[in-house]
Amino acid sequence: MKRKYFTLAMGIAAAMMAGGCSGQTADTKTEAVQTEAEQTESSTMSDSEKESFYAAQDSDSQEAEEGPVKITGTILEAGEGRILVDSDSETGYIGEILLMIDPENTLVLDGASGFPVELADVGLGYFEAYLGPAMTMSLPPQTTPYVVIVNIPEGKEAPHYVVSAGKVEEVRGKMTLTGTDEAEYPLARNVEISPYLTKNIVQLEDIGSDSRCLVWMNEEAEVDRIVLFGE
Repeated sequence: MKRKYFTLAMGIAAAMMAGGCSGQTADTKTEAVQTEAEQTESSTMSDSEKESFYAAQDSDSQEAEEGPVKITGTILEAGEGRILVDSDSETGYIGEILLMIDPENTLVLDGASGFPVELADVGLGYFEAYLGPAMTMSLPPQTTPYVVIVNIPEGKEAPHYVVSAGKVEEVRGKMTLTGTDEAEYPLARNVEISPYLTKNIVQLEDIGSDSRCLVWMNEEAEVDRIVLFGE
């Protein structure tokens, strides 16, 4: 979204300079025209669209500072490289979103097993997804998620996608995995850890800064299973 505004602003600024505008620096012109472009686009949106737009902008900043943004909601359709969802998340865009599935960069995972799911096998119903900062201004908006968790068993908690802030360390007497969003995940004593789709042997010591994990919580709110993704 920001790139769109920047490109528009630079084009208008260049036209102004060619027309002989003076008395302002190029940076000032660009900033002024960029603001005008944002105001023009905002003025054409309904109140609900504005709310969604600014929520998405807040998500951009949050992702840059804290890591992927989690959204939840209902899957409406799936297929042809995309999943249409209705997001009810308070931390991101609210309403319909097209999740564009990039086979090289998006993981679509089963909520029970953690294994990959083909789009043809994605069931309608509850989902959780973890998004990056980019979202188009189209209706519905489009974004490419890092992870989409689907086919979550009814009454069961979905696994959490965690980007580790560092090594597993003891916190308040309990070995704990801490995410880049500062969320803490205490580990059960008998926690199981396995690699994603390989037979390699991995241990808790293999988790470091920016390690990507899928974690399952038990009834005691402790992590009893971890799937560690490759770099």
